[in-house]
Amino acid sequence: MSNNFSELTFDSKTTIKSGPVFEHTSSSFDIDKKYGKIQDEFVNIASHEIKTPVQSILTYSELLYSNPNEIHPEYIEAIYRNALRLQRLSKNLLDITKVENHTLTLKNERFEINGLVSSIIQDFVMHMRNSGIKTRNIQFLFSPKGRIFVYADKDRITQVISNLIDNAFKFTQRGNISIRVIKQDDQVIVSVDDSGIGIDKHVASRLFSKFATSSENGVGLGLYISKNIVEAHDGKIWAQNNLNRSGATISFQIPIKIHPEDLTNHQVFQ
Repeated sequence: MSNNFSELTFDSKTTIKSGPVFEHTSSSFDIDKKYGKIQDEFVNIASHEIKTPVQSILTYSELLYSNPNEIHPEYIEAIYRNALRLQRLSKNLLDITKVENHTLTLKNERFEINGLVSSIIQDFVMHMRNSGIKTRNIQFLFSPKGRIFVYADKDRITQVISNLIDNAFKFTQRGNISIRVIKQDDQVIVSVDDSGIGIDKHVASRLFSKFATSSENGVGLGLYISKNIVEAHDGKIWAQNNLNRSGATISFQIPIKIHPEDLTNHQVFQ
């Protein structure tokens, strides 16, 4: 007899004691259902979002191939832009898989966060220019005060800050994007404030959930991944529309001083 039925026994009154079996079966069913849903989401979003940039790359590549002696910078720009989009998407989908399977780990080190933010802003602006994407009439503002050291995963915190800046840029046509870093007791708070359209009321309640977006150029994975990274550092992340002016502010905070043993190979959970 299969081990699945090992809990089925009969007492003197011939009563079937099947409770534990159904608990186990139900639990297994729920787990299978959960991961089946995750797999379906992954396949659906991947197939849908990958199709557009791949088709664009193929189209412009064919145009260049058919006219090898003609120079078309706009074709090359489009190929590059869509290749970057594919790169971001593939990285996000990989991170989503790791988050869902609890296999995304942190590698922590001591670093100075104001210097990190400065380099992220410079890299972002340079990247936009090299990609042929105009920064429109947007000014990036950042005035670091002193040096603030934290113990965290530098690459993952870079990913979070980059996601917040990219999100602000996506919804801002003109004005400022301000980044602030504040030391508050044993915490560091990083805020990205923009003068864009603000947070859509239909998205606000699920802003940090998977696939929550009101943008046509994104799948709503960046903030969800950022939330998991921040919470893995025993921190928190939140967002709000700006009062009495346009735009929104998204902030996160993490502890400044964390004992290495507390976060070595710390897993990211939902």
